[in-house]
Formats: sequence, C-alpha cells, structure tokens
Amino acid sequence: MKRGRVLSRLKAAEINMTSMIDVVFLLISFFTLVMNFSQAEQHEEIALPLSELAQPPEVAEAEQITVQALADNTIIVGSISCGIESGDYRATSFGKTLGEELRWRETIRKIQPNDVTIVIRGDRDAETGFVQKIIAACQAIGTDSFVLRARQVRED
Repeated sequence: MKRGRVLSRLKAAEINMTSMIDVVFLLISFFTLVMNFSQAEQHEEIALPLSELAQPPEVAEAEQITVQALADNTIIVGSISCGIESGDYRATSFGKTLGEELRWRETIRKIQPNDVTIVIRGDRDAETGFVQKIIAACQAIGTDSFVLRARQVRED
C-alpha cells in the first residue's frame, strides 16, 4: 500500500518548450539572412551561353530587374511569363509587365526608370534577334542600362 501513495504524489513530467522554440527561431533567422537570393532570380530552364569574356560583376547593381529569355521566345519577368509580339513594344505583354514593375519602383521606392539596370539572362539557344527585341522594348519603355549574363569558360 505504501507504494501506491508514493506514485500518486508524483507530478506528471512536463517539458519546457520555450528554449527549443527560441533555438528554432534563431536558426530560421540565421538561414534567412545567409541565403543567396540571387539564386532565386535564376530560372532553371535557361542554359546560359559560354563566353571567354564573361566576368563576374565586381559590384552588384543597386536596382535591377532580371529578365529571362527562353529558347521558345518566352520572356519571364520575376514570375510572370510574357512575350513580345510585333508592333508597339509598350503594348506587348512584356512591355506592360516591365512598365508596371518600373512604375511600382518609381511610385513606392522613388527610383527613376533610367536608374534601374535590366539584367538579361538569355538561353544559349535563344535567337540573337530575340535578345535585341528585348533591349529595344526596354529602351522604348524608358530604360537604357543593360547587363547580359553568360557563363564563364573555366580553365581546368
């Protein structure tokens, strides 16, 4: 009988989760801060052309919009897929999408369109004329700073 009374007096064991929650939030914060966000802007369907002249940028552009040019003449701005039809570049789906992005930056962030650098990542199988159309459309909208991306040839 004595044994039954001892067990009834013991409290149920509880685990203090506060420390574990703190550690989890610290890990989430750490990985968020050190994550490479430039990888998120790269589309997995694009195979960049090789170039011996390609050099990694010394300084990242302050304001940039990444434009992905796929081999099937599709353009991706952010996560929006669009295209360049013939005619007025401003009226194309690409022109409208890029124009909205530039207006947003100008209205909210007070950044002029000519201060934004357009980073063009063209697939190696995309037509040269297609990349030139993208540049002409950007110029028609009001931007004049461009960077073309290519893969650097590595010497082994």
